[in-house]
Amino acid sequence: MTTVEERWAAAERTLERGQRKRMRRTPGVVVGIIGLLVLAVGVTAAVDLRRLQTPRGASLAWTEAAVFGNCRAYQALSQPVGREVRPDEAVCRALHARTAEARDNPDRFDVQAGAVRRTGRRATVLVRVRRPDATTQVGLHLVQRGDDWLVLLDSAACGQIGCA
Repeated sequence: MTTVEERWAAAERTLERGQRKRMRRTPGVVVGIIGLLVLAVGVTAAVDLRRLQTPRGASLAWTEAAVFGNCRAYQALSQPVGREVRPDEAVCRALHARTAEARDNPDRFDVQAGAVRRTGRRATVLVRVRRPDATTQVGLHLVQRGDDWLVLLDSAACGQIGCA
């Protein structure tokens, strides 16, 4: 006849075998989950990059960069009219200084892209920017360079939305 301690020891050994099996399967599950996450991030990035190859997506990204002070995106999506004489660092400092309020209170600002009118390698996109004091609506002029669309830094863009 077995004692209570012996039965407990036998039950623990049974549980331990099941636990070892689960531990052997765990790396496969982790690798599978990581693979799915990498796939999801890759698909999201591809869709986002594709969006930048449309006039609406480029104008929306440029407007968000101009309102919230993302200098890298602002410069990548801008096409100066004429020749820019300031170095990139000066442009970034000016943009950063001008957009401090939007970065401090992002929920009080909103950017929406509207109608698009495209003519060959040029396009005009109607963009609405909501600020705490007013809502502005402007037609941004874009040009296509390769597969990318760039916002012209003309009087419409710089006067209504603001350029650095």
